[in-house]
This record gives sequence, C-alpha cells and structure tokens, in this order.
Amino acid sequence: MANELKELVIKEMVSRYRKVDNYLVVGYQGLKALEFDQLRKDLSRKRISLEIVKNSLAAIAFKEIGITGIVKALSGPSAIVSAEGDPVIMAKETLEWSKKMPALALRSGIVDGALLSFEDISNLAKLPSILVLRTQIVTGMNAPIVGVASAFNSVLRSLAIVFQAVKEQKEKSGV
Repeated sequence: MANELKELVIKEMVSRYRKVDNYLVVGYQGLKALEFDQLRKDLSRKRISLEIVKNSLAAIAFKEIGITGIVKALSGPSAIVSAEGDPVIMAKETLEWSKKMPALALRSGIVDGALLSFEDISNLAKLPSILVLRTQIVTGMNAPIVGVASAFNSVLRSLAIVFQAVKEQKEKSGV
C-alpha cells in the first residue's frame, strides 16, 4: 500500500473513531464470507458498525486518538465493532453473535474511555440497556408518590362510601 493511501486510510479511521466512544475488537479468523455479511447486516440494523481493519493502520489511528490500550488486542485478523449509542446493546449483540459463530472471538474493548477485557464485556452484556435503566429509575422515583396518591384516594373513597351510606339511611328514614 502506498504511503499516501495509508495516510488517507488512517485519517478516515481517526475521523470515524473520534465520533464514537465505544469499540470492541473481535477476531474473525475462520468466519465465512456469508456469515460475516449476515453479521454486518444484523449489527447495522441496530446502529452498530463492523469493519475489518489492517492492524497496523488501526493501531496508528487509535494512538492518534489517544486510545493506546486497545492496540494490544489488534493481532491476527481483526475487526472493529463500534457504536455511538448504548454500549450495552453493542456488547450484547456482539456476544450473542460470538456464541452463534465460534470463529468470532471477542478480544477487548473500550467503553467511555475504559479498557475492557472479555470478562468485562460479558458482564456489560448482562446489564439492562440504558433505556431500561432510565425506566427503572423513574419508576423507583415515582413509587413513593404513587403510594401517597393511592393512600389519599383510598381515604377519599372511604369517605365517599360513608357519605353515600348516610345519604341512603336518611332517605330510608324519610329525613
């Protein structure tokens, strides 16, 4: 590869990788082309990018960005999985595909600047997504308020029942 072409590829990688905070390095040795295409299409539908990289060029690009920890994982045939959104979804999807296709090997990753090992990625995949966590937090915050509102409603409902009974009793007695 000519030096000018390498520089252009590195510039493109740097500009693309600066836009996202979440990366996973996967090995794909032994993966068939059709399987790889299927994987790429499925991840693409979920806004997750998968690209095969030349290790030396990816290492230079990551060093330029300031992410040196992930460079060690770039050995053998490598691909970079990246996502702008929820890192949990990226980890879940990639881990699920690695179980379906044993040739797809998760090596390492970077999530919000933190270097992750395979075990860390597996633990991340077990977490609920950010959307689910936000829902759980809001539900937890609303629970006491809902409880207080229910208590007031039950008191008012009981009071209404008492008034209705008094009204009916007065109507029966003719008062």
